[in-house]
Amino acid sequence: MKKRYWFGGLLVLIVFIAILTNPSEEKYLQFSKERYGDIEAPVEMKIERINFVLFTAYTPTYHWDHGITHIGAFGTFFQVSDGQYDYPFWLEFFN
Repeated sequence: MKKRYWFGGLLVLIVFIAILTNPSEEKYLQFSKERYGDIEAPVEMKIERINFVLFTAYTPTYHWDHGITHIGAFGTFFQVSDGQYDYPFWLEFFN
């Protein structure tokens, strides 16, 4: 019985830490600037942000093209796509 409480408490702690360390859009912009540099030409870029509470998905869009999608979790970013030219099918469920 103690193992259940210990495991449940650990799970609650991990979820709480994930919620607190979910990176903001400003942190994503800073990460993007450090990793890829500044955009040279004046291109209109929008950041599509979908917050899943425990983590957030960020995808830059340039005109009609969708860029590299990153997942922000635990204060860092993980690349989940190499860029795509159509809308990600899995994001359609959240719009």
